[in-house]
Amino acid sequence: MTPNAMRLLKQVEKVIGPSPRLKRRVSQKYSELIAQGIFKRINSSGGSRIELTEKGKRLAEELALRDELRPEKQKKWDYKWRIIMFDVWERRRNVRDELRHILKEFGFVKVQDSAWAYPYPCEKLLVFLRTHLKLGHGILYIVADEIEYDEKLRQHFKLPLEY
Repeated sequence: MTPNAMRLLKQVEKVIGPSPRLKRRVSQKYSELIAQGIFKRINSSGGSRIELTEKGKRLAEELALRDELRPEKQKKWDYKWRIIMFDVWERRRNVRDELRHILKEFGFVKVQDSAWAYPYPCEKLLVFLRTHLKLGHGILYIVADEIEYDEKLRQHFKLPLEY
C-alpha cells in the first residue's frame, strides 16, 4: 500500500512541485488510519510498510459491496417510484441513523422522517439493508406509480415533469 501511495505522491509532486505540506497530510492520514485500527505498521530490516488489518479488510470489503449495491441510473425512467419506509425503535437509534446515512449516500430523498424515495430499481440494496442492519420487517419497500406532489422529486432527479 505505502509504496504505491508514495509513487502517487511523487507523480503529484511532478505536477505541483515538491510539497512538504502534502507529505505531512499524507503522513497524518496514515497515522489516523493506524490509530483507528484500519492499518498497521510493519517494521523490517528493509524499512517499514503499512498493511491492512482484519478490520481494514472488512471495511474494504464493505466499501466494495456498497459499490456493487449502488442502484444504477436507468437511461429511461420507468415512471415508478421506489419508496423505502422504516420503523426502528428508539433503543436502536444507531441503526436508524446508519440507515438514514446509507439512504442519503445512495441518493435517496427524504419524503418524510421514515420514508425515502428513489426513481430506479434498488432491490439489492434493500436486501443488504435488511440483512446488514438486521431490520427484517422493520423496513418496507414500495414500488409506486405515483407520489402526490412529486414535482420537487422529479426536479431533484432530473426526470420528466409530466407523464
